[in-house]
Amino acid sequence: MTTPNRRSFLKYAGVGAGALTLGGLNLSALAATSPSTKSVQQDIAILQYALVLEYLEATFYSAFTGNGGFAGKLKEERVREYAKELADHEQKHVDALIATIKELGGTANPKPNIDFQPLIGDGSSLNDQAFLKLAAIFEPIGVRAYLGQAPSIQNSKVLTAAASILAVEANHASGIQELRREMGYVSGIVTNQTNIAPQPGTNDSETDTNNFDVSYSPVPTAFWKPLSMETVLKIVGPLIKSG
Repeated sequence: MTTPNRRSFLKYAGVGAGALTLGGLNLSALAATSPSTKSVQQDIAILQYALVLEYLEATFYSAFTGNGGFAGKLKEERVREYAKELADHEQKHVDALIATIKELGGTANPKPNIDFQPLIGDGSSLNDQAFLKLAAIFEPIGVRAYLGQAPSIQNSKVLTAAASILAVEANHASGIQELRREMGYVSGIVTNQTNIAPQPGTNDSETDTNNFDVSYSPVPTAFWKPLSMETVLKIVGPLIKSG
């Protein structure tokens, strides 16, 4: 029997009873994850979830580097170099998660079909400033997504790996905000403190990226607030295409 929490999870993920996957994720397995049901299989399910998020970030940043489709949109050398660093880090996260899943006896899901059109439209308005603004959305979501799963992880090595990646994502968020300030893309010194960036104000249920607020300080909070899988998958779900 489907519990109310699982019904909510599947609704947030944008699927019905006949389509219990998103980007290769087994949503039924993810819906059942809990701090009270720690196991190797649950660790693998959480790693698969993290892998989809890293696929998204790696694909996004790589599109602005090398032969990526949007590489020509970045004109500022500092922004181009930062994009390369971000793309390199996120690909290393992908590789590390795949290796960890295999070490636990699982098979990593392949990269899903990703379409950034809901975020960028036809791409005609992309530039250095727009790129950094989008990056300022992605990174804190990653931080809070990892934090949200920490209590449900059993294996200490998995927890350490997740914490290591979380720390890097937090560094990215701070670096991006500082670069945006230095490039003059935000006015003055931004001191806005928030533990739910990029969600606006106190609205930690907001999932529409059009309403997100990236005017947070480079050092935005003493303690980040975790994001649930339900909320994260509602945010990123539109970017993941089936088939």
